[in-house]
Amino acid sequence: MEKSMQSLKDRMKDVQPIEGDEDFFPNDSTMVRYLKSRDWNVDEAEKMLRNTIEFRRRTNVIDIDCRWCHERPGFHTMRQVGFDESGRPVIYSNFRQAATHRYSAEDSITHVSYIIENAKLTMKPGISTWVFVVDCSGMSLPLCNPKLGYGVTQTLADHYPERLGMVNCLNHNAVFHAVWKGNQSIHRNTASKVNLVRSMSKVKELFHEYFSDELTNWLLDEIKTNKKGPLCDHDSEQRFWERPAKKGSHDPRGCPSFVAEYVDSYLEKKETSNQRVHRPFPTMIDSLSGKCCKVQSNSSRDEASLSDVSGTSSDCELDSDKADDIEIPDEFKIDNSAVKQISVS
Repeated sequence: MEKSMQSLKDRMKDVQPIEGDEDFFPNDSTMVRYLKSRDWNVDEAEKMLRNTIEFRRRTNVIDIDCRWCHERPGFHTMRQVGFDESGRPVIYSNFRQAATHRYSAEDSITHVSYIIENAKLTMKPGISTWVFVVDCSGMSLPLCNPKLGYGVTQTLADHYPERLGMVNCLNHNAVFHAVWKGNQSIHRNTASKVNLVRSMSKVKELFHEYFSDELTNWLLDEIKTNKKGPLCDHDSEQRFWERPAKKGSHDPRGCPSFVAEYVDSYLEKKETSNQRVHRPFPTMIDSLSGKCCKVQSNSSRDEASLSDVSGTSSDCELDSDKADDIEIPDEFKIDNSAVKQISVS
């Protein structure tokens, strides 16, 4: 281990650190993650790390922003909402809140990069991974396209190795299960960190095991709220980037302690801090600054052709064997012989 570490350090001496991004490289923890992700093969770790440094330099990822969220509130819904009991950032998303019915690799990769780069700024020393909670309510087939998921996951695998702590997928149905089960490109180590949970009793059990009472209660309230229907112009409850109108009401921006420390205090921190500060969800910043664009209707999501593939909460888990009997359209299939296995664990 020490020999591999020293060898990688020696090989990377010719690479100039990115100004403002020195915490990434030549950080020792970065090199350990890349070596570990390549089973301590120095040649492969070096190639991977050089590619990431070029990616970070090319995209200026530490200052990346999501123009889609600024231009259309609700376009993306993925946002940090708190921390688990270990101090790992918890990142939540819900498809019913989305103001679109179709994403592209470009906007998805940009948004995910924005969220996780800022989540890193909230992580205490010794914390290196994050947790995702994906509420599948309102998911349509175009939104669960595994080809899109492959592109995003590949970016995470290539440039954020050893960062995934856990993914919890909730309220899915058999169609989503079939899409997931049929995607053999995901590495078994990564797949082992994905929990597919549908029954509310199992959801509560999972939340109480990993999250504080504060975050558990917030998540359960948020999930319940998001079952009401898609985001629309007149429904202020679905504008998850805004402070609730009534004091003491459920705040969709995140659990109370997280909102107090990282959202409501953002503008003041930005003006007074000499260091980079965590930036909240892009549209939250616009709302705090009074620059939020008008909400656009997402009535197109109600078209029958989009086929909602989310499930409903119950006390019954899905029979995974039924997934084998569901036919998935060719456009949602990945040619597993043409892709490498993905591991972001």
